[in-house]
Amino acid sequence: MKDTKLYLYEFASTHFTHLDENAGYYTSEITQIPIAKIEIEDIFAELFARRVELRIVDHLWDISDVIQKTTFHWSLCRMGFAKPRLVK
Repeated sequence: MKDTKLYLYEFASTHFTHLDENAGYYTSEITQIPIAKIEIEDIFAELFARRVELRIVDHLWDISDVIQKTTFHWSLCRMGFAKPRLVK
């Protein structure tokens, strides 16, 4: 993440529908044109400035197992990209 440049695109809020409350997905049926493009060169600094708690873990599956037993709103939609579960 230290060597990654991230582009944040901002869109007008009109014509978007809230698709998934847990994950915070919004979709649009029409083509959207960004109203702003922000280049983020220091992802860690940007996250901390936005008061985001960042956790670096060895295995996502441990968190997945725990959070599914809570009342938190959660989304694990990208777990298909996680390394395979370790056999205990």
